Amino acid sequence: MRERDDGDWLEFTAELLREPLTELPLDRVTLMLRETFGCGGVAVNDIRRDGTIDGRVLPLEATLEGHRADLERWASGNAHNHPIAQYYRTTGDVRLMQVAEVPSTLVDLRAYGEGEALLRDCGVGQQLAFPIGTPGAPPRVLVVGKPEVYGAEEMRLAHRVWRVLSGLDRQARAYAAALRNASPSGREVASAIRLTPRERAVLGLLAEGLTAGAIARRLDIAERTVHKHLERCYSKLGVADRLTAVLAAQRLGLVA
Repeated sequence: MRERDDGDWLEFTAELLREPLTELPLDRVTLMLRETFGCGGVAVNDIRRDGTIDGRVLPLEATLEGHRADLERWASGNAHNHPIAQYYRTTGDVRLMQVAEVPSTLVDLRAYGEGEALLRDCGVGQQLAFPIGTPGAPPRVLVVGKPEVYGAEEMRLAHRVWRVLSGLDRQARAYAAALRNASPSGREVASAIRLTPRERAVLGLLAEGLTAGAIARRLDIAERTVHKHLERCYSKLGVADRLTAVLAAQRLGLVA
């Protein structure tokens, strides 16, 4: 029985969007995943361009039924043999999925044998992967697990959670870029006129020449939401349109 649902994730997301985050707070995100999907730990796997995987399990005190050390030993050189990792590498179709959904014709299950046995011993024979990151770049994959296959209701919730995680990650990246492009005086101005992290991210993308529709796609939010953020940016900058907003933001050092 899960402890967290859509309402909890909505509150969690609203809380994070109020903070000036430049990356996902993995400790808090993995805790929410654990409490939502009832698992003892969450694997965080960073896939490199050469296909190798840098992985760890959070929290650090998770024992995984006493098999953590054995699993880490196997994963250090074999994580790329996990069926989902093989599927991503073979097809380029990087999406939310569980092991039970991986077509056996596309992966070499023999290479996964020891890992499969270890994960069963850890009580997570089935894993569900949430890939996040910039499209076209190697993803970071958050993985939860349990003994049995995830049911239809759990998968529907997982898809909603994946959308939230993707949006939060995109927001953090956009805000980080906005900070890199702002001058020291621009940071003071942003604080003085109370630009929120989301508004700064939207303004930074606007200065890159993106349309409202493109910004919406980049941040994985509705276009009407982008327009609302832009309206607030215009009001705080004392302008009436996107061109004067960008010019004002450049003059104030908010964007490059």
